[in-house]
Amino acid sequence: MERTFERRVFPLTDIQVRAANDDERRLHFTGRAVVYDQLSEDLGGWQEVIRPGAATRTLAGTPDVRFLINHDANLLLARTRSGTLTLSEDSDGVLVNADMADVSYARDAAVSLERGDLSQMSFGFWVVSDSWSGNLHEVREFDFDGGDVSVVTYPAYTQTSAELRAMAKRHLAAETGYPLQRAKHRLNELELLSQL
Repeated sequence: MERTFERRVFPLTDIQVRAANDDERRLHFTGRAVVYDQLSEDLGGWQEVIRPGAATRTLAGTPDVRFLINHDANLLLARTRSGTLTLSEDSDGVLVNADMADVSYARDAAVSLERGDLSQMSFGFWVVSDSWSGNLHEVREFDFDGGDVSVVTYPAYTQTSAELRAMAKRHLAAETGYPLQRAKHRLNELELLSQL
């Protein structure tokens, strides 16, 4: 099975931005990037829930994860490989602790976070184990290695990869008994209308 990179966004919780203890120029960030057992918003006719323990295996394997702004690889704040980003799991999801780089965009992000202008987090991952129940997608395990956690301006549900949207469309078409070609044609019409 081909792996598809995906992204999800949740409200930013458990956030703190403060000067690191050993260097007043560095900023320390804490927040929650993944929430468990919470139903997503409508993702185009389907919803998703990430089950507790979904990150356990990947976090045990010390994944290489980047902390970004808006999933932009040019706006790197910290990284697990360098030891400036730590991810941990509790019963509610995945927590982020980062010593952000002493760069202008990190200081700008800190101001926006403190003001509440940046108020959501997102994470990029690969699904390892999942299932569908009607229009509910349950993620039981995902892989973070090579992925990211990001503070984001807008929810990234609309930025979910085209491959995932296509998979969900095929699944929903099969569930409702529509032939795939007819479903694709109708979805293309809806996408064109949404661009007007």
